[in-house]
Amino acid sequence: MPDDLDPSRPDEASRESALLERVEQLETALRSRPAIEQAKGMIMMVHRCDDEQAFRVLIAVSQSSNRKLREVAGEIVAALPADKPLPPDIAAAFDNEVRRLQAAERALDS
Repeated sequence: MPDDLDPSRPDEASRESALLERVEQLETALRSRPAIEQAKGMIMMVHRCDDEQAFRVLIAVSQSSNRKLREVAGEIVAALPADKPLPPDIAAAFDNEVRRLQAAERALDS
């Protein structure tokens, strides 16, 4: 085994660790994608917005509620079809972002 690929070397071990962490992140992203896409579709249908606007709503709600995007999407996907309320922090952030989106739409129509 060449010296530059020896996992017993500290720099190679940290590189391997970083690669394993990246693989884990990508696997999580792949598992999260369906819920995110479903939540975007629900937002698009309910609020008559496009894909990009729905995604921006999800991102803003995620940041405002200090929750991961996949968590917010999962809460929306679980709550809407069951006609259950969203958790208060997500509901408040969602309402604020939808009002902002509607105000922007009104400004464009003027």
